[in-house]
Amino acid sequence: MRAAVVAFCLALAAPALAEDAAADEGDKPAKPFSIVAMPIPVSNPAIGNGLAVAALGIYAHDKAAPPWVTGVGGMYADSRSWAAFAGQQANLRQDAVRLTLGGGVGDFHLDFYGIGAVAGDRNHAIPIGQKGGGLIAAALFRVRPHSYLGVRYRGVAVKTTLDLTELPFPDLELPQVEMDSASSALGLAAEYDSRDSQFGPREGAYVTADWLVAGAALGSDFDYDRLQLAANAYRALSDKAVIAARLSICDSGDGAPFFDLCLFGQNNDLRGYDPGRYRDHTLAAVQVEYRRDLFWRIGAVAFAGVGGVAPSFDKLGSPLLPAAGVGLRLKASRAHRVNASIDFAFGEDSQAFYFYIGEAF
Repeated sequence: MRAAVVAFCLALAAPALAEDAAADEGDKPAKPFSIVAMPIPVSNPAIGNGLAVAALGIYAHDKAAPPWVTGVGGMYADSRSWAAFAGQQANLRQDAVRLTLGGGVGDFHLDFYGIGAVAGDRNHAIPIGQKGGGLIAAALFRVRPHSYLGVRYRGVAVKTTLDLTELPFPDLELPQVEMDSASSALGLAAEYDSRDSQFGPREGAYVTADWLVAGAALGSDFDYDRLQLAANAYRALSDKAVIAARLSICDSGDGAPFFDLCLFGQNNDLRGYDPGRYRDHTLAAVQVEYRRDLFWRIGAVAFAGVGGVAPSFDKLGSPLLPAAGVGLRLKASRAHRVNASIDFAFGEDSQAFYFYIGEAF
């Protein structure tokens, strides 16, 4: 643990100090264009250990709007998993229009536990390979203060291979139609955003909701709808301390392929679980995090939460999956409150390290 933290801080301190040099020289303004670029250790229960390289360009297009963000990156892990991605977030007309475009490709070697809480509890998986790519695009328009409504598109193409030399449970065998297929979905998207900062909020709320419908008319091999909702709230307790809370809900309807079911542990809901070990049509999770600045650019967090998966909302609640953990933060950009983060989290019978740019939520 100590070696990982030391290497993490040394790798990040130099670019962080260079990026904010202008902001630390008396009353000189912070740079209008900031770059946060760094190597990030990968330690993930799903894909193993490796290295990622990520770069964020953060720049002001309109002083009355949040900054634009351009991101690129890639990763490789010792499971022979790799990925490359790029994305753009833009805010136009004094934040009246929010545009998002992103995509990526990858080849992942994972474990497949089956579908449902019972499959996750038995903790027996077979190797699975997933190769493919995805694209997301969204356009949101302000309809009232802090509130946005628009459309979102999400397309995913996946080719799956399974090692069926050992099949201890019949439900681990997947339908042939899902082995080489695509999901293409379009629908409504909404946001409520009253945060005082896009990257390191201390006050306000951020709520996102998507309702997407996949169908043959869009080029999808499956017909189903998918609902995703996340609600974050932030409250400053002092100049150095913040309490943050998150509620996450997912519902992937009948007809959804196994790769587009709700995955517990994905999107850091909750940390400490192998994403994919618990997967089903419905998911709910809630967590609370305490964040505190310590000294210089160093901060710390502590978090805990609980959640679960089920075939439908009325069956949620058994079993409940708890999680908790602690983490360190290094402020990579003071101007935009961007942290480089390392967390250690543990679930009911699992644990994991997480390295990433920004906050968990």
